[in-house]
Amino acid sequence: MRKKNKNNVPRIIRKHCQIFLQKIILSINLFLKNELLNHAGAAAFFFLLSVTPIFLLLLLSFDHYLISYPYVSDNFFVFLRNVNENLDKDLLIKFGLLNVKTTAIGVFGLLNLLWAGRWILTSIHRGLRIAFPAETISTPIVIKILSFLILSILLLISVLVTFVSIGFNFFQFFIPDNLIGQTFFQFLLPAIRRFLPFLIAFLVIFLTYRFVPVKKPTTVSSLIGAVWCALAIILLQMLFSRFFSITQFNVIYGVLGSLILMVLWVHFCFVLFFFFAEYVFVSDKIDVLVLERMYFFRLRQDIKGKKVEKFLFRHPKRIFEKYARRYKPGEILFREGDRGTDIYFIYSGSIGISRAIDGVEHKLATLKEGEVFGEMAYLLNENRTATAIAETESVLIVIIPDIFEELLQADNIFSRNVIQLLTNRLRKTHLPEKP
Repeated sequence: MRKKNKNNVPRIIRKHCQIFLQKIILSINLFLKNELLNHAGAAAFFFLLSVTPIFLLLLLSFDHYLISYPYVSDNFFVFLRNVNENLDKDLLIKFGLLNVKTTAIGVFGLLNLLWAGRWILTSIHRGLRIAFPAETISTPIVIKILSFLILSILLLISVLVTFVSIGFNFFQFFIPDNLIGQTFFQFLLPAIRRFLPFLIAFLVIFLTYRFVPVKKPTTVSSLIGAVWCALAIILLQMLFSRFFSITQFNVIYGVLGSLILMVLWVHFCFVLFFFFAEYVFVSDKIDVLVLERMYFFRLRQDIKGKKVEKFLFRHPKRIFEKYARRYKPGEILFREGDRGTDIYFIYSGSIGISRAIDGVEHKLATLKEGEVFGEMAYLLNENRTATAIAETESVLIVIIPDIFEELLQADNIFSRNVIQLLTNRLRKTHLPEKP
């Protein structure tokens, strides 16, 4: 028994690796097909127009209301530098943003800046609407209200994080003679400052994936996608710190160097954000998407290239474990007049289709690999119109109606073939033969 379990471990690992690679390949294909790279560029552009006013609002508020506590804005920028090292006071001072004098910081100013900052979330919502297609579309007023609420929450989170950091500094100052406490804060504070951006990024990404799309994904898929996305953004930050020099950009572009580098980083962050949005969608629709690819490769076995995709999708283990059934020669799948809504895809073998005419069984056709049958009973809401018998040893993929409906919506090739098959079979089974 133990030996059997040990032998199953490599098989389970290979299956999960195959599923993960399938998700990555499908996510890349959908990302490129839906042109989400353009939406990432639009989101990065609106970031400049939307987020800068929010930063200004915070800084002016700190300077206006907390003038006796200058370290508040300092802690705010410590947090921002953990997100991106270009977000510092020097950059804003170069552009004269921190020297702006204003007395209009109030409720009206807050609402005005939040309303100006909604464009970034509107662009994100449009991208997610493509990544998570839905039949219903949110009205513009709903999108604006949702964007306004999310932006307000992000603003609140930024303020809370700043004051949490201030609180840690206060406790560190409060126990100067406590060696254990000082040692604790010496190691804990930098770790927290490094971990907080990841935690905030994860929470924001998860909430956006889970609740912003009209057709909402599952909680588990949203959590996994948000973790991968947050980790990828942290890795991106490390790569930018390692390979991109602010000094070199400043030499080439002058004072705009830091700004350009920050925009590049933001653009790549949004590329990752929309890519993992597709990953979340693929995770929820993995069975449908893999069946679609498997059908494509079985239908066009002579296709050249795409060796990796053929390896991943021609014989997917997950699909066979869940939906495959084996039939021996002479075994009856269903009889004429039976009730049933399952649809069958012939992976291998051949199936004979026959019908009783005047009490005598007449063979209508022999179906081969790559063909679909059994759809008439479901689409027409009728009993089985013919009898299906395995002529050779056959492997069939049994498709339940819900997945069949999604396949019809997802794949034009599949839906056209089903329509053609249905038309031909209706002609054979319902139209009288010419004398």
